[in-house]
Amino acid sequence: MANKPLEKLLVEAQRAYQKRDKRLGARLIDEILQRDLNYPGAWDLLYHLFGGGKAYDEFQRAFILQYYPDKLPLLQPRPAAGVAVGPPEREKKASFWSRLFGGAPKAVVEPSRSTPPANQPAILSTPAQTAPTPAVEQSASAVGAFAMPSAPISTAKVRVILVDDIQQTRETIARSLRFQENIEVIGSANSGLQAIHLARELKPDVIIMDVNMPDMDGIAATAIIKRDLPATEVVVLTVQDDMDYMRRAMLAGARDFLAKPPMIDDLVQSVLRAGQQAHSLREKQPALPSVRHLPVAASGGKIISVYSPRGGSGCTMIAANLAVALHSEDTPVVVVDADLQFGDIPVLFDSVSKLSILDLTPRVAELDAEIINTVLASHPSGVKLLHPPRPERAELVAGPHLSQLLTILSNQFAYVIVDTSHRLSETTRAALETSQLILLVSTLDIPSMARVRKFLEMIPLLNLEIERVMLAVNQFDPRVGVKSEKLAQAFGKEAEAIIPLAFDTVLDSINRGAPLLLQKAEAALPVGQALLKLARFARSRLAELEKQALEKTVAAGG
Repeated sequence: MANKPLEKLLVEAQRAYQKRDKRLGARLIDEILQRDLNYPGAWDLLYHLFGGGKAYDEFQRAFILQYYPDKLPLLQPRPAAGVAVGPPEREKKASFWSRLFGGAPKAVVEPSRSTPPANQPAILSTPAQTAPTPAVEQSASAVGAFAMPSAPISTAKVRVILVDDIQQTRETIARSLRFQENIEVIGSANSGLQAIHLARELKPDVIIMDVNMPDMDGIAATAIIKRDLPATEVVVLTVQDDMDYMRRAMLAGARDFLAKPPMIDDLVQSVLRAGQQAHSLREKQPALPSVRHLPVAASGGKIISVYSPRGGSGCTMIAANLAVALHSEDTPVVVVDADLQFGDIPVLFDSVSKLSILDLTPRVAELDAEIINTVLASHPSGVKLLHPPRPERAELVAGPHLSQLLTILSNQFAYVIVDTSHRLSETTRAALETSQLILLVSTLDIPSMARVRKFLEMIPLLNLEIERVMLAVNQFDPRVGVKSEKLAQAFGKEAEAIIPLAFDTVLDSINRGAPLLLQKAEAALPVGQALLKLARFARSRLAELEKQALEKTVAAGG
């Protein structure tokens, strides 16, 4: 005898799916299966919509294991009559996960049978069901911005790491991917920093990366992972489906970009394509070098990056005066303004040039001293300057190219001073990694000190060595209540240089476009003496680091 209430719910579920109301359809199917796990009409509808070519019994069992694992013992064998074990080759259907939770179907194909089973109304394929929904079209356009043309999917197993700060999201995607024979989920992380550590340890083929996470966003983590593991591909997931996120993800090295929640078929195909690319890269270039492994200052020139994780700490003033203090006929200096959007090195040196770093980085492979000198600006002090590009062209400078350029400059100059942005962008990280000395600058306000501490904690994850970091406190004012002897406790590291507050003197030199160490009167002031002392400390530290490196080399050779 027919079950009228369940028949009514089934008809409503069919209508919901025909209208692309997947949430209502899923709720109604769930209500049916909660009342009768073996109701044939519900299973035939589910298989029709989401079977994806699997055998009926295999699909049914997999479905229960994923969504009703505690009810598996209640599953009864399917009657002999009904749906064939597998449909003939037809248009590929979306999987259950994507259709039920991730998006509407791209197409619905009639099942491979002539009549519906008992107790089930006929399932119709309406014209509305044959076209993708706006959500699907939007996802496809997002994928098109990154995905390569379709290619045969490799049969080699793709090793995947999932990164998302929401545990339920990680578990849902993991359950869906584990049904794919060619995909193996080997780990998961709940933050960008944890993803970096896990990627370095496991070296996966593909990372599925969320964007919005608390400690480090997915795009920044992607850039670091691609730098360290060039053959690992990244598929970015985010609810922020807009061009800005897509552009940033692309610049960071992501291969694909999908809106959350993704349709599982789109995600699977994206992972398989990315995995194929990863396998191909490893076969062709099994030992691709990262930026970190480029030669640094091979002829003895030293690269010093001046960096602060908080803007307004005085990095540019320190970089300019450090350059003046270190420059001489025997030790020529070039200052590279790597704050590419809004760098102020030209302002502090009152320098104007139509040429910029962007005239060098795209052709680093063919640079020589003559080409470089035509681009560098000359200051009356003898210091050479490399200007930043126009703000709208800043992102055309790639991190690896900047790293190579700094190395080339270090072969021509005794000191290369790099004024960096406070953002840990790809280019900032490239400058920090290529430098033999990182001058970390902080002021005594709480936000600046907190960020400096965070940066110091991140150093192992950034593949930097603490020995290369020299802490300088700028605008030091004892009236704020922090004594110099307490700075080590505040930062977790000794401050090796303390530059006193001298607001009027510094501001006057900036407005004149002349570093204060160029004026004898200002150089004799406490702030000038502190900057000269900083330069001496920098020289001493570089010599010490060079000695340590030589000793390690000799020990390794012995």
